Amino acid sequence: MDEVFEIKDTEINVEDIMSKIHGNIERRKKEGLYTEEKLAEAERLKIGDTPEQADFIGHYIKTAEVLCNIDIEHYKFGIPPFLNRPGLGHMVLAGKEFIRRFLRFHTRGVFNQQIEFNRHMIQLVKGLHSRIEELEKEVSSLRKRESRR
Repeated sequence: MDEVFEIKDTEINVEDIMSKIHGNIERRKKEGLYTEEKLAEAERLKIGDTPEQADFIGHYIKTAEVLCNIDIEHYKFGIPPFLNRPGLGHMVLAGKEFIRRFLRFHTRGVFNQQIEFNRHMIQLVKGLHSRIEELEKEVSSLRKRESRR
């Protein structure tokens, strides 16, 4: 991996910070938050520093495809900052988990409908985008033909 910048401050321990970052990534992988598939998808979604308009729209379509699925089983609700205190935060999470399990029977259908809707919208946007690209090419060729006359 290329170095992007160099830290010359003697007060900052870069190795310690990097080991914490790598530790957090490994922990999140073990918890199932980061899967190899999701990391590969995120890597594929990267675009250049100065993307063209078509690349930009294509990038957003790919991103929407990845995000259109809701992971019902591992969906996490965060804790508001004012409740994120030792002890209290654990109680809030336990309460949310209990309520989530209790309501899962009722919410699963809504989530599944939303996932299906998201997929259809992505297919629609992809179809419209590809049709627009076809029409832009056709207009371009017609303009070239017209300019030759």
